Amino acid sequence: MKREFLLIIFVIIFSISISAQTNSEYKSSIFVYGCPNEIEPIKDQLGLKNLSYANFKTGIDSIKIVFGKMAQGNNNGYWISSYLNNNLTSFSTVSLEKDKFSDFLANNIDIKLDNSSKKISLYVKHNPTTNEILYSWLDGDEKSDKLTVHKIERLLAENKLLPELNLKTLANKNISSADFKGKILVINWWTPTCAPCRQEIPGLNKLVDKFCSNGNVVFLAIAFDNKERVEDYLKVNEFKYVQTLGDNNILKIFGGSFPKNIIVNPDGLVTFYSEGGSEYTYLKIEEELLKLIN
Repeated sequence: MKREFLLIIFVIIFSISISAQTNSEYKSSIFVYGCPNEIEPIKDQLGLKNLSYANFKTGIDSIKIVFGKMAQGNNNGYWISSYLNNNLTSFSTVSLEKDKFSDFLANNIDIKLDNSSKKISLYVKHNPTTNEILYSWLDGDEKSDKLTVHKIERLLAENKLLPELNLKTLANKNISSADFKGKILVINWWTPTCAPCRQEIPGLNKLVDKFCSNGNVVFLAIAFDNKERVEDYLKVNEFKYVQTLGDNNILKIFGGSFPKNIIVNPDGLVTFYSEGGSEYTYLKIEEELLKLIN
């Protein structure tokens, strides 16, 4: 009897020890209803509702990370944003999956920074029943008490040669980026379901109108979507760029975030690279184009 009692005590102590060890790997936070003021325009653009958010402790004063819940249409999901020196630098929707061993929804999340040249990684767990949020920063495969910023090597970057792009037009004609050698190539990477992509198109059309008389400037749009959806969108929304479709090989080069805008000089060198879109994106592109032309 005494032996069984000691065994029970040992099991309890061991369980408490394991639980304490597990909890010590994670920080905790709670959701507050609403969203930071900087997120309000994005919420309206993407049609997000019922937002709530939590501030994550980063251990670095200049970087702030905010994680939240939201509803979009009939679906519930999550979002995450980053701030540098209190300025919003990124926003993206993310998904959490059912954890095999608990009631939590969990996933690893990467946050891209500085035109995707850097990233932050973390692991997040959310218990929908208790609304408990646990998170830990990742330094490689190891959990860390403090946020770590890692450098990313990209295929697309300023001062790098543009990888060869093989594309299809909406008329099913094959074209390649090599076809535009010796010209200034302005590329827009987009998809019709992307709200910031749609928002910047009127400004991009202004660029085409302004530089249409310059035969050395080509405006090329690459849509990552099926042909029917792109054509349906373009039937009611004018987009004056040369329209092409990108496949999975192009996706590996450009990545899965939209929109991106790139300028390639006549020697095939990327001289401008920008992620994210707004109604004023075209002004930055125009400034860079004028530098190349003049």
